[in-house]
Amino acid sequence: VTEMITGLDLVELQLRVASGQPLGLTQEEVIARSKGCAIEARIYAENPQNDFLPASGRLTHLRTPLDNKNNQEPGVRVDSGVVAGNTVSTFYDPMIAKLIAYADTRPE
Repeated sequence: VTEMITGLDLVELQLRVASGQPLGLTQEEVIARSKGCAIEARIYAENPQNDFLPASGRLTHLRTPLDNKNNQEPGVRVDSGVVAGNTVSTFYDPMIAKLIAYADTRPE
């Protein structure tokens, strides 16, 4: 969400700092870059009938707003490592995707 409203690549900044380089901008500069509104929804493979414990098995259906749009939709980003037909394992985090939406204003 922060990346969407600031235009900053947070992973790149974290890697720079981890390698001993300076961050290169102040908190005030980050705030000054911020514009618009964003929201993130995390999609989990959990079983609501079993106290939302992680659920494993074949992912039979997964459709996102980017499907059938050549994976481009202004203001929409989907971070996922799975597609329909994949198997969700118990050996990994049950979060299978993040859906992030951005617009200039909240009503949009």
